[in-house]
Amino acid sequence: MNNPDPVITINDLSMSFGKKKVLDRVNVRFERGEAVLVAGNNGAGKSTLLRCIAGVYFPGCGDIRLAPAISKEKVGLISDKKSLFEHFTLEEGIEFHSRVFNINKFDDSLLKPLNIDMKQKIKDLSNGERALYHLSLLLSQKPDILLVDEIIHAIDPYLRELFLEGVIELIDQLNTTVIMVNQTFYEMGRIPERVLIMENGQFVLDEKTEDLHRKMRKIVTGKEISQDLPVIFKKETSVFSEYYVYPFTGEMETTYDYEFREVDLTEIVKSFIGGYYAKKRG
Repeated sequence: MNNPDPVITINDLSMSFGKKKVLDRVNVRFERGEAVLVAGNNGAGKSTLLRCIAGVYFPGCGDIRLAPAISKEKVGLISDKKSLFEHFTLEEGIEFHSRVFNINKFDDSLLKPLNIDMKQKIKDLSNGERALYHLSLLLSQKPDILLVDEIIHAIDPYLRELFLEGVIELIDQLNTTVIMVNQTFYEMGRIPERVLIMENGQFVLDEKTEDLHRKMRKIVTGKEISQDLPVIFKKETSVFSEYYVYPFTGEMETTYDYEFREVDLTEIVKSFIGGYYAKKRG
């Protein structure tokens, strides 16, 4: 990293809704320019974490500290929730946003490929158009931190590509820290350099993406395998089973007579989430 000091420091963060604890003493740091994927089962606390960072929720205890040079106006949140000015036209929304954040020139380059009428209401946009419109508003702020909350899966492939290209450009040009919560990982595989997995309001995994690819392997076989291997998830079909091994070491290839196959980011994340549900079934 160009700057070793974290842009976000979270200490002992807890959050509850009624009697349900959603975040449980979370401790984590995010660095300048990092692209991070936060994944986990439904209800693990992912979206709540982003909303706490954005200042939408106020945690029950613990604290979130931004680097001194970062103001709250430089933190942007894109959510699948309807949070824009629904009855504004696109033009009115841009004018209002520009006035609030003192933006002299709005960059509409992400919107041009959509060929949409700027006089239509924001509420009439599709999910994909809304996401790109919201991203355009946030890009105009030149954010230091961008939080993307489970929106990508609702966008069609063409608009999804435009959205992800916009995020990549943001990271490259402004060294923005991007934290993404998502359940669709295939198209995102080239973006995150760090992966965090949540279970029950806590992080159970925090790894660099390149390390995860090195430390995860899959065995496909019709037989049971050695119980000595650290299998985090077993996926069964009527013909064969897939065993996901983590952490994998090169010594295993010489010790065991199995074919250890490499896996992509989608399989890696799904294996951790699948392992959670397997443990929950008991």
